[in-house]
Order: sequence, then C-alpha cells, then structure tokens
Amino acid sequence: MMRTLFVAALAGLLLSPARGVETETWRQSSLEDFSQGKRERVALRSDGLLTLSPELKELLDTSADAIWSLAADRKGNVYTAAPSPESEKLRIYRISPDGQAESIAEVDGLACFALAVDAQDRVYAGVSPDARIFRIAGGKAELFTQLPAAYVWAMAFDSKQNLFAATGDKGVIYRMDAAGKASVFLETEETHVRSLLVDKDDRIYAGTAPGGLLLRVSPSGESFVVYQAAREEITSIALNGSGDLFLAAAGAKRGAGLRPAPTPQPVVPPAPAPPPPASATAGSAPQPPRPAPTVVRPVAAGGSDVIRIGTDGFPETVWESDRDIVYALAVDMANRVVLGTGNEGGLVRLDGDGLYTSLLEARAEQITALLPMPDGAVVFSTANIGKVHKAGPTLAQTGAFESNVFDSGFFARWGKLSVEGKAAGDSVSAQARSGNVNRPQKNWSAWSSAVPAGIGSDVNVPAARYVQWRVELKRPEVSASGSGPEVRAVELAYRSRNFPPRITATEATPPNYTFPPRLLAMTPSDKLTLPPLSGKARTRPAPLPLSGAGAVSMNYSKGYVGVRWAAEDANGDDLTYALEIRSAGTSNWLQLVKGLEEPQYSWDSNAWPDGRYEIRVTASDRKSNVPEEALEGMATTDPFAIDNTKPRVEALTAKRVGSGVEITWSAIDDRSPVRKAYRSVNGGDWIRIEPRSGLSDASSLHYSLRMPESEAAPGTVVAVRVLDEFDNEAVASMILPAR
Repeated sequence: MMRTLFVAALAGLLLSPARGVETETWRQSSLEDFSQGKRERVALRSDGLLTLSPELKELLDTSADAIWSLAADRKGNVYTAAPSPESEKLRIYRISPDGQAESIAEVDGLACFALAVDAQDRVYAGVSPDARIFRIAGGKAELFTQLPAAYVWAMAFDSKQNLFAATGDKGVIYRMDAAGKASVFLETEETHVRSLLVDKDDRIYAGTAPGGLLLRVSPSGESFVVYQAAREEITSIALNGSGDLFLAAAGAKRGAGLRPAPTPQPVVPPAPAPPPPASATAGSAPQPPRPAPTVVRPVAAGGSDVIRIGTDGFPETVWESDRDIVYALAVDMANRVVLGTGNEGGLVRLDGDGLYTSLLEARAEQITALLPMPDGAVVFSTANIGKVHKAGPTLAQTGAFESNVFDSGFFARWGKLSVEGKAAGDSVSAQARSGNVNRPQKNWSAWSSAVPAGIGSDVNVPAARYVQWRVELKRPEVSASGSGPEVRAVELAYRSRNFPPRITATEATPPNYTFPPRLLAMTPSDKLTLPPLSGKARTRPAPLPLSGAGAVSMNYSKGYVGVRWAAEDANGDDLTYALEIRSAGTSNWLQLVKGLEEPQYSWDSNAWPDGRYEIRVTASDRKSNVPEEALEGMATTDPFAIDNTKPRVEALTAKRVGSGVEITWSAIDDRSPVRKAYRSVNGGDWIRIEPRSGLSDASSLHYSLRMPESEAAPGTVVAVRVLDEFDNEAVASMILPAR
C-alpha cells in the first residue's frame, strides 16, 4: 500500500499537469455520450444529434408472445398472424388504413413466419412447423398447399403471380402456381433458406443458414452465390430504388467455408403434431410422413451486420453490432433502409454517408418485421410482446432525453447549463438536478426550473458531487413536417471544492547518503537504492542496485542525512513543500528549507549537534490555486538520529602469550552501536575482526587479536579501526615492543 502511494504520488508530480480548482465543463455531444442516457420519444443519430422520434401508435396487441410477419394489400390494409389466445390455432388479423384491427380467419398451426398478398389481394400464410400454406379470401381460409418441409421462412410473388416459398430444414425454395401446385425451384445445399426477395426482373435473391449465403437465382433456376457473410444466417434482404441490395447477416462470427457445421438453435417447448388435413388441394405436393417438429426461434445470438451490395456487385458493410440482431430490413418511401433489431426492440434508419439514426425503442425485445407504407410511415411487428405498431409519418409532439449521472469526483458547485442545437419555431428546454449518491433517488434535489436552449442559463441546483440534466424537445402543434427541434450538445459548468493535500508516508533515509541533484545524470561509484516505502521498521540496508519503479537512487556522502515522503492531492494540484526540524521532545520548530518541488531532501548534518530529531513536512497547493483558496497538509517523521561523533579506541595493549602476541582493545561510542572493526599490520590490507561476544550489537565492545611469533617481531606496526552505525570511525595504532 505504501509503495503504491509513493509511486502514484511521484508519477503525478513528474508526469501530470496540475489543473488546480478551476471552472470546468461537462460536455456531452457524441453517440457514446448520449447512448448512456435515457430517451423518451427522442431519436439519436450516430453523429450525436438528438431529434424527435417518429410518432408511435399501437395498432394491435395480440396478447401472444411474438408476431413474426407482416404484409399489405393494394388498399393499404396490413395483415399479420399470431397464436390465438382462445384456441390452438393461428389467427389472421387485418388492420385497416385508419388503424382498425380485426380477426379475419383462423388456421391450424403454431407459428407464421411468412405472409404474402397476391394481385387479387388474397392473403397467403406460411405455417410452421408443418410447412402448410393457407390462402385467405373473403374471410375464409383454405389450404393452398403443403410442402415437404418443416418451416416456411419467407414468401414472395413474381410478376407472373407464381408464389415462391423459402423453407427449412432441407434448404429448398419451392414454386407454386395459381392452383397451388408446388415444385422444387432450387435445392441450396443449406439447412435453411431464411429470406427471400423477387426483383422487377423476376430474379430471386435468397439468404441461407448456416452458411450465411446470398444467392441470386434466375427465372430459369440458375443460381449464383453473390456474397458469403461472416455470420451464420441472412435474416432479411431489401432492394432500394437505386438497385442496391441490402442484406442483414446475423449470428456468431465464423471462419470461411461454404458448409460450416450448423450451430444448435434455441427452441421453444414442442407442441403435438397437428392432425393431417382431411384432404389437400389437387395441386398439393406429395406428403411423406413427418415427425412432429418443434418451432425454432429464427435467429441465434451473436450480433449482426448490414451489407450493401451495389449494382457493380461490390459488398460494403454499412452497419454492424456485436450485440444487436437485425431481424428485418425495409426501404421507406424516401429510399432509406430501415432496420428492425433486438434484443432491445430498436428501429434504426440508415441515413447514408456513414450516418444512421436510432429512431425509437419499441418497449419489446425484438422488432421482427417491417412494412413501409405509402404515406412515409413504417409499420412493424414485435416479439416479447406480440404487437403491431406504426411509426410516423409525423414526428412525436414532445420528447425528452435524460442524461447519465455525472460524477465530478468531489463536492462541486454547478453553474450554467448550455444547449446547442436548433429550436427556431420549436422548443428546447433543459433542467438539472444534483445529489450525493450515485443514483438519482428521492434524496436528490428536485429538477430545477426549465431554462431555454442557448449559450447558458443558471440552473440553480444545490452543490453536490453528482449531477444529471434532461432536455425536452417540443414541436408546434400546427407543424407535422420538417425535422423539428435538434440538440447537438449539452454543457454544464461546475467548479469543485479545493481539498487539502495529504502526506501519506514519510521516511528518514539512511545516513551518509544524499539525493542526486534534480535532472542531473550521475553514475556514482557508491550508490544506495532505497526500496519503496513500506511503513515498516527496518534495519539499515546495505547499498542495493536499482530495483525498478518507485525506487530512489542515492549517492554516498559522509555526514548527509535525508528524508522522503509521498503526497497526494485530490484535485491534482501542483504541490510545493517546506521542511522544519526540531530536537525530539521539544516544541521549537526551525525552518530547514522551503519551496521544494520534489518529495525528497537531504542535507549536510555536520553542522548539527548530535541528537534525535524530527522533520515536519508541509505540502501546499498554492501553486495551482488562488491564494485565498490554497490549502496545506502536514506530517511529521518518526525521530531519527544525527551522529557525527567518532567512537573511541581504548586500552589498546599487547602482551606476549606463549609463542605469540595477544593484542586487545575496546571500542566505545556514546550514541550508537559499534558495527565494524578491522586490523592492519605494517600498512597492509584492513581485515575484518569480530568482537569477543561474536555480535556487533552494543556501544561498548571488546576485541582481541592473536598474532604468531613469526608476525609479531619487535617494531611491527599494528593498527585497528572501528566504525559506529553512522560510519564515524576511529583509528589507533601501536608498535610491538621488544620481547
């Protein structure tokens, strides 16, 4: 912990520019910023533009879990299908242009993933899991045909009124004539044909799974792979007025290869197989016995891409998400591609030039099908819960956007709130609220009075750590067209309270070492490397090599003492330091130095009397703040010793003992333990000697040295040297007398 504090403080001092307590701005203007907020009838464009959403109207609530398909006739009636709440049948609904919904027929089946309307406005419903197709006309449903497949995923008519059906689990496209006679149009080698589109030249585009292929099939049945996606399945295909194809590829990413192993798909609980029909139409395809299949959900998880394939055949990804699944594509009356997504029920519009707009969130998990209407509206169906809605063509009357919660990091005062955008003829207003817990609750302040959009107005919210803003967009009731009000950016000024700096750790460094001059490159021969501060008592270390981040190198310099410390400032201010010194146990502080910018200092102690001292470190943030707001923090080191007095060598004597000489002496120090002793004969090398006790742990130690007769000739010079804990040393010598 102490190491972390010291390293962090040092890094902050050397690398980070201090800002002090100044007026700052919380600005939000990007997609990332606004994606963290909460939208209510507000659309969000990918460049960070907020506008009103299309007006949303609920057309049908089926009480079912899901609706998977939509179709429309030439009169503007919309058709859909959903499980009946009263029976084990599928109910076919018609929604009139004025929004009136009614049930027009019921058919046997569990799910309907495909609907189509012919030139006579008759409705065709593809029922799964037994691949039957019913025709509904005049309020009456009849079996049109039954296919040797499990699922009917999509259906479409060509110009000759042939009905094509994309099926699974054999990956076959069937063609049916007006009488319902079915024939195999294309076998794809895939498990499912998931999507289908017929262009004006009667070419068929089909999307498959699990290979993720887009096939183009000529009217004569010749197929060509236009594109292979890097995902499992092509869920939807759309063609705009310029001839560009758009396809939605969904599911987990996979490697290259035409036939990857299928990914298991989640299923809903199985239901009993429906009984076979009493009779089929004359044109029905042969019916082999089939086990009762289950109904699979149409899309696996793993995100999705939208790819545009131009008239030159070049593919380009125009939208992608690692989370959202695109279930449906459509082209609106303005030739813009619209996406229906899950699992948050989003309606997204591609605006070109890399821009897209999240138009609304449907309050359902998935938007499953899209149907553009002639008036510019888009009708869509949902799953979880099964409903049908209409978006547009007008904008919502009002909308609101609520930002995420901003943490200033400190107790702050909040100033002017500015909203950039367009409000001419419309209305944009803003409010704010604040609190001291990180979620808006009842103990936050109330929303402030609304202020108009512009260069800034005071919002008058209490000083607090957290804040949040909201904007309201409103268009005039008489205006139903145009882009309406816009918000491009919101700024809120604030100023944090200044907090005092804090000294988090202090340490007196080992004696006789000095910190190198600032920014001076040195490679001394004697160097001490201090380990990071630990806050633990330790014995005096021997010089160590540089040990990495947080280590401090010092140079040997006899008589020097030093201190170092770690400091932090919550505001990130530049700090300066002053040091004071006093004798331990006294109250009189003396100034040692001031104006330091580094958290360390060493000085020559030879001018100070021996004794125990304390250092008081004062950190000030005055350099980053106006004088009247500058603050200080203090800490005092543990007592440390200054000792420059040499030990004494006493009673250095020699006497003849047997065939040799015994030399004895005592080493005494008044303040610290004697740590080392050496001897030298006739000016030779100094050789280490241990005291008689075997431990160098006292301020008075006794030594003895036995020299053989051959080395103890009369006149031999014997010198002894002793050092205390502070490297103060004493030397004494003698000449051995005659025998």
